[in-house]
Amino acid sequence: MTQYAFGSGTLIGKRTDVANTPPALLGTLQDVSIDFDRKIEFLVGQYNMPVAAGGGEFKIAGKAKFARLQATQINNLFLGQTLTTSGMLEMTTGETDTVASGTITVTNGATFVEDYGVFNAATGAQLQPVASSPVAGVSYVPGAAGVGQYTFASGDNGTSYLIYYSYTTGSGNKIALANQLMGPVPTFEISLKETFNYFGTQKDLLVKLNACVSPKLSLPFSNQKFTVAEFDFQAIADASNNVGTIGLSE
Repeated sequence: MTQYAFGSGTLIGKRTDVANTPPALLGTLQDVSIDFDRKIEFLVGQYNMPVAAGGGEFKIAGKAKFARLQATQINNLFLGQTLTTSGMLEMTTGETDTVASGTITVTNGATFVEDYGVFNAATGAQLQPVASSPVAGVSYVPGAAGVGQYTFASGDNGTSYLIYYSYTTGSGNKIALANQLMGPVPTFEISLKETFNYFGTQKDLLVKLNACVSPKLSLPFSNQKFTVAEFDFQAIADASNNVGTIGLSE
């Protein structure tokens, strides 16, 4: 029976250059395309039409857009860096605190990392960080790492401020971005499955590329829109000089 394809399908990437790496489901897949591109070389003599044609460079490249974001996807299919579980760097964007006895200890003071700014909650005015001797309504002394106690002038007692800062947590995942040598990149398999039921008969299309590399990963952030990651990949021959397989029910 006739076969059609409908929808974005299911796309999975599996890193192959590092053993026991969990496969990465590119979830909430918006769309994916795979392009087969062959360069044709023509032989032309004294006539205006070619007398022969030969296939040159052959390229298989794809692009996917997906909304489910995971650290394993980003690291194993693109970055190839060090991934640490059970801990990440977090950021507080405008914690409201009131000065008492010339100090504020932020909520996450025990794991405080870095100050990102202090603003007057009523006026929006930003204060200046200083090393010592803060002036009321003008400056403050940022908290120290692992303590998170901010120091203000006595004249600031009773004043509310919005504090921005970073801290560490015991949950989540962290990818440490090191300056790596040029050359090695993560290598992974790509498997795409499309399923469509046509008058009671299921028809499947499966594309598997044995070895791929990614030249680009984009995370576009926009007001009033979900972040939909854009992921480019290109196939190369694997160690056995094979590229992959294409399967169709029809």
